[in-house]
Amino acid sequence: MAGLLARDFHVHTNLSACAHPDASPRNILRAAQEAGLEALGISDHIVYSEDWGRPALVRSAMPSRLGDLRIYIGCEAEMASPTESKIDAEYASRLDFVIMSASHLFNPGVQRPPSLDPRAMASYMLAMIDGAVALGFVDIIAHPLSVPMSPVPFPELVAAADVRGLRRTAALAARAGVAIEYNPRYLRAAPEETAHLYAPFLEAGCKLAVNSDAHHPSQIGCRGPEYATEEEIRAMGIAEDNLWRIEERGPRRPSA
Repeated sequence: MAGLLARDFHVHTNLSACAHPDASPRNILRAAQEAGLEALGISDHIVYSEDWGRPALVRSAMPSRLGDLRIYIGCEAEMASPTESKIDAEYASRLDFVIMSASHLFNPGVQRPPSLDPRAMASYMLAMIDGAVALGFVDIIAHPLSVPMSPVPFPELVAAADVRGLRRTAALAARAGVAIEYNPRYLRAAPEETAHLYAPFLEAGCKLAVNSDAHHPSQIGCRGPEYATEEEIRAMGIAEDNLWRIEERGPRRPSA
């Protein structure tokens, strides 16, 4: 399968508490093949130190290749503050890739913004992204400005984000080779705000990782009515040249 939806690097197994019980390694592999994926990335949550063993468990249950499907094992870790991550470089070196959330503001062990005013929240998350980029071992920033359990919805947070701040963050990410996740669910739900959010990253030359954030096998490959189609994504000016590819990744390095 070629195209913008041929890879999905944000897939949770049932080791993640938020995932459906049906999200077993076997069901995930079957769904990835049914979706025609060429590459699959498993990224279970790392919230507590006891979660660090999850990637090894998944690796033991999945092959690195199944027919034409290549399988990579990583994680979705979290920034605990603008300067601290819940994993370190040594741990990241054991994984195929690292997705970092800079927007899990209400998870345990995450320092909350000083205010829940939309502008303050957006500014704080941009600082969290900047901090993730500076770590030097992050590959993809997960769901930017989308906050689970947030009292402020995604469109309002995007509208409140400072454009100069977005451009600064985009420039840092592009310079460090860190990709930004693009989830077609946001395009389907809030097309104008999604276009506004990603424009600075595209202008800066950031690569995009088109991911599903699947918590059930049926979502793998961005399938389902909640996801925008490939045609809708292309209409936003996104093409194959904009995509992040793990095999083309350069050395992980911190931002300057």
